[in-house]
Amino acid sequence: MRYFLTYLILAILCLLAIKSHAQSIDTTRFVESIAVTARPTKDSITLRWAPMGTWVWRLANKNGYTIERFVMLRDGKLLSAPEKSTLTSSPLKPMPLNDWEALVKRDKYSAITAQALYGESFDVDLSKSDIMTIVNKAKENEQRYSFALFGADMSPAVAKASGLWFTDKSVKKGEKYLYRVIINNTTADSLRGSIFIGPDDPYALMKPRNLQVEVKDLTASLRWDKAMEGYTAYIVERSTDGKIFKALFDEPLVTVSPTEEKQTRYEYAIDSLPDVTQTYYYRVIGISPFGEKGAPSDVVSAKGSLPVDEVPYITSGINIDNKTIQLTWEFSTSKNTAIKGFNIERSEKPKGIFVPVAPAILPSTARQYIDKSPAQINYYRVTAQGNNGEKFVSALYYAQLVDSIPPLQPQGLKAVIDDEGTVQLSWTPNTDIDIFGYRVYKSNNKSEEMAQLTSEPVAKAAYVDKANLKTLNEYVYYRVVAIDRNQNQSALSDQLQVSLPDKIKPQPPVFLPVKNSVKGVLLTWTRSGSDDVQQYDVYRQPVNSKQWLRLKIIPVTTDTAYQYLDETSEPGKINRYTVVAVDEAKLESDPAQVVTGVKLDNVLKPAVEWKPHIITMEKNQVTLNWSYEVSGVKTFRIYRTFEGSAIELYKTMPAASRNFTDNLMPGKKYTYQVLAVFENDNQSKFSNELIIAY
Repeated sequence: MRYFLTYLILAILCLLAIKSHAQSIDTTRFVESIAVTARPTKDSITLRWAPMGTWVWRLANKNGYTIERFVMLRDGKLLSAPEKSTLTSSPLKPMPLNDWEALVKRDKYSAITAQALYGESFDVDLSKSDIMTIVNKAKENEQRYSFALFGADMSPAVAKASGLWFTDKSVKKGEKYLYRVIINNTTADSLRGSIFIGPDDPYALMKPRNLQVEVKDLTASLRWDKAMEGYTAYIVERSTDGKIFKALFDEPLVTVSPTEEKQTRYEYAIDSLPDVTQTYYYRVIGISPFGEKGAPSDVVSAKGSLPVDEVPYITSGINIDNKTIQLTWEFSTSKNTAIKGFNIERSEKPKGIFVPVAPAILPSTARQYIDKSPAQINYYRVTAQGNNGEKFVSALYYAQLVDSIPPLQPQGLKAVIDDEGTVQLSWTPNTDIDIFGYRVYKSNNKSEEMAQLTSEPVAKAAYVDKANLKTLNEYVYYRVVAIDRNQNQSALSDQLQVSLPDKIKPQPPVFLPVKNSVKGVLLTWTRSGSDDVQQYDVYRQPVNSKQWLRLKIIPVTTDTAYQYLDETSEPGKINRYTVVAVDEAKLESDPAQVVTGVKLDNVLKPAVEWKPHIITMEKNQVTLNWSYEVSGVKTFRIYRTFEGSAIELYKTMPAASRNFTDNLMPGKKYTYQVLAVFENDNQSKFSNELIIAY
């Protein structure tokens, strides 16, 4: 801790000093794109670095790295101006493709990095390499970057060949330096990395911390803190005596995170324990970016156990003298050492609460147990208790004591039904002491076979059902049966008939032809097809109104047809009529198809008056003109006689017409009369005769 504080204070002083010399070094930006670490010795300082991103890595591979050094302290004193020097005579870059082949033959990590740098153009026989699958993945940009740095982290030789390694041998005792790694020929000052260090700084590789092991069956899972000591890889070692350790894997271990954001604080390793009787010891050794091994971690131990890959299987539950039940089960004897023993549990329901039967756990060699106080109905299960707390539960087994006496027939069945069809059934609870529940049955017809409503017996002497009201049936029927704990069932209760509320409207009546007379409009209709109709409501609506008026309520009789004479309508006015059937539940049918009728008016309307006519000689035509102010006209009828012939209908004109043009023959005499016809078929008086002699 003392060394760390001294280092921190000197670093702050150096940064302040560098800032005062902004002409030579700009340290106002602290976000750097290259991560740098260093290994000090008395006569040299070795630098290792890594670009922080794919595009930075590609740019650096193209332009190379330049190493700058600033002498900041000498003999404990801060220099008034940093002494700058460039340590690289030419930019550091990855070796050319051809130079990698020799390295690949002796260092397999170089194959990874070479493939990442040069892609498919690098042709080296890697068919025998156990890391061929990793190399094949290094083809995407991100993968190239990741695997190139992976190879450099795993091998100092690869780091040097990648241009990520530099050793400064011109250091002096008593001096402290600020090193900067810069991507060559770039103007972005952030494309750099820096570190403050001196040859006299202490350097020690700490042991990996917090090594833990978890064992499940024959698998040991190791976990320890990562990155706190700056290691890039780890060697996992195993021992059978805790003294002599051997590497567990052929290669150092690296935990690869998918992204930087998803990195965890731990490294992991998994080992298979070959001998269940043997205790194994583990330790971990870290490898630094400079290829150095650190101190071993603390030692942890693990001992495996046989995996349990089965559950107990209950083969029988024998009723002994109808007082005890002997339970027998199977479980592989080879797994006896893998469990602590067996627990026996019982419940009176398959989904009920299971309680222990045996007072304590049975030994792992047990395969039989006698229950001396069983219930009438029993559901058993046997649980194998694993050494590590796991539970392996058998399937349920049903066993019962003999009981052949059925419960009494349920009594007092009754029901309440509401307008929505909800039926609340209830009955008198059975007095049998071993009653288990009740089943409810239902049918829609009295004579049909009943269907069971309850999938499981209901405990209470009550049940709620939903009846279908959209049916022609008037009743629904129910029965109940009682079940005891031994599944004996009583006789069915007496059948209960429940009247359904009427929710189906009756069928509408059908009109017969309407008869109009001076007395009124005579309506005739056939009866509704529904048997529960109690009355017919007769309605009238004037043609110029939207309001329907109920004229009459006619009770139902045994007649097949009904009549009603509307004497109250105004003569000559057309009305619409309909009839609605009403049943016992006051439900109304759809209205019968609307018909029209009119009370005839036997009084003639005023006669049409002639206006002066116009004769056009050159065309041999006459234009007849008239006026009429009475409303409700449907048409005008023009009658004509010719040279003493009988009068006859000559022309029918629309209601809006007030003139008519006719052709004339010279020397002839014509007589005209006009008559108005109304919407209710009433007529006006004939007009005066209009005589034209031409």
